[in-house]
Amino acid sequence: MSPRATPKILVVDDDEINIKILQIQLEAQGYVVLTATSGSGALELIASNPPDLVLLDIQMPRMDGFEVCRRIRADESTQFVPVVMVTALKDTADRIQSIQAGADDFISKPFDGHEIVARVGSLLRIKEYRDELEAHNARLKAEMEMARQVQEILMPQNGLVDLGGFRIVSHSTPEIEVGGDFFDFWEIQPGRLGLFISDVMGHGVSAALVAVFMKTVVGEIRDRMENDPGLMLTTLNTRFNNTISSQMFMFATAFYAVIDLPNEKIFCANAGHPYPLLIHRQRGTCEFLSEGMSGKGLGLLANSIYETATYDFDRCGRMLLYTDGAYEARNPEREEFGIRRLEETAVQETDESGDALVNRLLGSIERFRNGIPTDDDLTFVAVDVVESNVKPFRPRNH
Repeated sequence: MSPRATPKILVVDDDEINIKILQIQLEAQGYVVLTATSGSGALELIASNPPDLVLLDIQMPRMDGFEVCRRIRADESTQFVPVVMVTALKDTADRIQSIQAGADDFISKPFDGHEIVARVGSLLRIKEYRDELEAHNARLKAEMEMARQVQEILMPQNGLVDLGGFRIVSHSTPEIEVGGDFFDFWEIQPGRLGLFISDVMGHGVSAALVAVFMKTVVGEIRDRMENDPGLMLTTLNTRFNNTISSQMFMFATAFYAVIDLPNEKIFCANAGHPYPLLIHRQRGTCEFLSEGMSGKGLGLLANSIYETATYDFDRCGRMLLYTDGAYEARNPEREEFGIRRLEETAVQETDESGDALVNRLLGSIERFRNGIPTDDDLTFVAVDVVESNVKPFRPRNH
């Protein structure tokens, strides 16, 4: 019901005298009154011209008021229309049956005009508030869907990509339609891959907007700093503080790495992000990248400096990046999946593809949760080598 529309009230009674009494009283208050003398006639009218409230007699032949009320409640389009049962009975069992059928209120015969006006007015106000809430939720849902589509356009899509001698498999699931997890990857040159992953504080639209900001800044500065992960994060932190953290409390974790395949090295820096795994597939072991060398999250300290760490990387190696939604998932006993379980799961089948690894991790987390809904965004990015014919990197001349 629109706040500006005249409310429509359907009066249902097999006694036309009762209908007339109610019609006169309600029309005197400015309401539009529809009438029906049977349950089936009421349902047909509700389907063709939905009312804002129904005054429904209980005792009617063929289909009584209880059955009409149950059918109104069973229809998704009318399940929230207020129903007031009109009866001459004052039996408690009758009222209980009315409540079980879905009635909102009762009016007893003989009618009291003041009582009718008061009860109808009260229920119509409640319906108006509900209609406004539904309209607001519909607008919010539409806006959220638009935000999801925009984020999908801006962010890499889930799936498999071959790029510059590497195979990248990614999967990202926001808690709601949009989220604050963000990852990106790009070819610096054949055999050299840039990898970035970030997790913005919070969830939903606010986190998603900050993630878009992060993507914009990373895209702007990466060509100048792609070979220096520490400088990349330091610059990003400065921009984050100047633009966002100076205006509100907000921070993000981030990790940036360069895989240099010709020189078999990884250069990386960390701003409070969960340590990615470097999986040594031939040995069936793994290590945490940047462990013990992580700086504060972006936006927490304006003058943070981030160090670049270096690791050996052979062509059989694999990187696994993730956000905290992976190991903070909980089961019905409130136990976390945990870093240790994530590490053990990641090295169980070292000869499998990156795609199989990501799917197996997702399946393990799903089984562990055992029906408990997730309360965080979840992202995995697995990187393998697929091309060995790459030339050694030579620094650019400046």
